Amino acid sequence: MIYEKKDRRFRRTQKQLTNALIELLKSKNINMISVREISELADINRATFYLHYKTVPELLFHLENEVFDAVLSSYKDHDILNQYDFLLNLYYCVIDYNELLAVLLNPNTGSTLWDKLSNSVKAQYNLLWSSHLKHLTQKELEYCSVFIIDGYISMIKAWLLNGMKESPEEMVELSKRFQYKILPKA
Repeated sequence: MIYEKKDRRFRRTQKQLTNALIELLKSKNINMISVREISELADINRATFYLHYKTVPELLFHLENEVFDAVLSSYKDHDILNQYDFLLNLYYCVIDYNELLAVLLNPNTGSTLWDKLSNSVKAQYNLLWSSHLKHLTQKELEYCSVFIIDGYISMIKAWLLNGMKESPEEMVELSKRFQYKILPKA
């Protein structure tokens, strides 16, 4: 029972820190945010912040890794040749992390998450496509993955910036309509 309380308290503190950082990133550069500001906004003691993280960038790095791992599992758990399942799961993952992902679109955050996601998914697709799209050269595969993956990511970014008014299913249908002739159907 004591462990469960600590675990709940830990999760609550993590959520408070996350929300405070997201709020501050909406108006400030990551390098201008202090531990004091985060602690005050999160309504925690600075010492509590330091129990979890050494620096503000470390908190951001932790959050980026959490999102990256969630997105990674969204395509690792599905056949990425089945575009519908893969993209649908990806859009639902974006919903789960929408506030953080929207803030990380701002270049002032210093975040490399979007590039990291793009490169990781492109690498997976290049491996997969090299065995399925044998009529393309390696260079063509690389350009194809840049075109498609960065297109998906740009659609996700636009969806976030536009307030996610469409459902994940509607976004997947749009994606499919835009790229249906490029890839073989699964």
